[in-house]
Amino acid sequence: PRDAWRTRTIAMSMMSSMSSMSTMSSRTMSTRTRTTRRGVGARGRYPTTRSRATTRTGDDDDDDDGGGGRRARWCVARAVVRENEATSMTTDGDASSSPSPSSFDWFQAWYPMRPVSFLDAEAPNEMKVLGKKLVAWLDATTNEWRVLEDSCPHRRAPLSLGYVQKDGTLACRYHGWAFEGARGTCTSVPMSVDANAEATACASPRSCAKSYPCRVEDGLLWVWPTSGADAMLKSAGAPCATSLAAGGTLPGEWGMVELPVGYAPALENQFDPSHAEWLHAKYDADGQLSEKGNAGFVPMTKFAVAEGSMNRDGFIVEHGGYNKSNADVIAERVFTAPCSSRSEYVDAKGRKYLSAAILYTPTEPGRTLMYTKFAAHQSGAVQGAGSRKVSPFDRFNALVSAPATSLFDFYIDTFTSDPALVRVGLSHGAPPGSSAYNLGDQDILAMHGVEVEMEQQHKPWKQSYYLPTPADAGVSAFRTWMDKHAGGRVAWAEGVVDDASKVKTEAEQLDRYSRHTKHCIACKTALKELGVLEERCMMASKYLLAAGLFFAVTGAAFDQEAPAVVATCLAGASLVGAETARDMQHEFLSSVPRRGVPKPKLW
Repeated sequence: PRDAWRTRTIAMSMMSSMSSMSTMSSRTMSTRTRTTRRGVGARGRYPTTRSRATTRTGDDDDDDDGGGGRRARWCVARAVVRENEATSMTTDGDASSSPSPSSFDWFQAWYPMRPVSFLDAEAPNEMKVLGKKLVAWLDATTNEWRVLEDSCPHRRAPLSLGYVQKDGTLACRYHGWAFEGARGTCTSVPMSVDANAEATACASPRSCAKSYPCRVEDGLLWVWPTSGADAMLKSAGAPCATSLAAGGTLPGEWGMVELPVGYAPALENQFDPSHAEWLHAKYDADGQLSEKGNAGFVPMTKFAVAEGSMNRDGFIVEHGGYNKSNADVIAERVFTAPCSSRSEYVDAKGRKYLSAAILYTPTEPGRTLMYTKFAAHQSGAVQGAGSRKVSPFDRFNALVSAPATSLFDFYIDTFTSDPALVRVGLSHGAPPGSSAYNLGDQDILAMHGVEVEMEQQHKPWKQSYYLPTPADAGVSAFRTWMDKHAGGRVAWAEGVVDDASKVKTEAEQLDRYSRHTKHCIACKTALKELGVLEERCMMASKYLLAAGLFFAVTGAAFDQEAPAVVATCLAGASLVGAETARDMQHEFLSSVPRRGVPKPKLW
């Protein structure tokens, strides 16, 4: 209460004044609490406290307006305010404080961590949620996924460096300790002097790793980021966000990327559909909006929060179209906190137009997982922003490269470890599948700019943003929900401080490996096989060049030049194959061009 805080501050200030007056002629020690402000959220920049004691003399604390007493009073009052702010924003990731009925609890919800098809079923999978480091693996004895804290209780080495044993336990690679996944119980301490000592160590609660509830639903592995028996019970009765969608789950596979931006700008982008008419539009050679390549924007006139829908569990917004092809549609976007945005579009006749399911998981400050699944019910629903028409040169190039393409397909089917998995990876990372990165690059560059500018302005969003049109209502709705029901910011796990600068280089923003490849077993497998192909092509070119030289020398004596010519041509073809394999590998690593100016052409 404000009166109690004021009384406490005055009392402490009087005590500080008396102390400073009695010691004005001697040297004294004072401690100044410094507070760093970092992060971007619904209220601008949020404080996280970091105390640092610095030794100062009484003379240093004196100032021209009242000496040490006045400065001491100021320091005490400032410290009390910072202490109150820090206390109100501290969250225990495993035993979160009881929120009010209108407040959303970030640690009492299901979060999607990976599409199951992206996970390695034979090895530990490293992941994060709310700053917590987790490790997931498949227990082959029960065919169930397990999730533990990615920290061995022995010496705190990452368990994700370990390996899955035949009995379904996860072994730490540092000293061989093993853990079962249901409760995190330690099952083996190899360096124990005898069986009794090992049994004693395994029975100790200190040898247990923290286990977290998890489940597989709608093709995704979900995690509840609180451990303990109560968490197991509560999570068992809580639904995952996708199961709450009125339209049911959508068909097809989930796409997933880890955005190099924070939770707030990522969600804002989703509730701002009209940005597509500029950010994802096609532009002509003069850098102007293409009249032929775009549908043409239409000002949004309908965009509002559905009456009575906003509460701690989310909200619903309803809006109309924003270009000439969807001007008559009506859309409903349902936000289910903290991770799901489900959109349903219908046309003027009430027929389904487009369905979109988009999920988000805040992994750490400045990074957010995003999952997407779309179902276009009408041909005009997806315009294919960023694509281009097939030119005569494209057709000629496809004709010339047809033999090489057939040879590559034969190689994939015959010489790779898992042809089906490799083809899935190639569909994600190699052209034409990699063209989807272009759309994401456009979004990331814009969202990163927003996040950095909000950090630098040091203002609440209502002062930083100017939102005068109906098209801005979605952004305002999300920020309002964050303010009223979610504390204005993501509640990170204990020990995770949102105090790092959000500034990232363009290369970091366009890093495809961190965005997708490292999370996807299919892409990692394809990348590995492309590396093997490159090595084999280089080896073949060396042998063929040597053979060509041999045939050139010996053929001159017998007037036989053909073998040398053939060997040399095959060596050249092998070098071209190696270079092509390098280009394909680069598609999995970065959007920055491998050659020329290191800046992609996005428009």
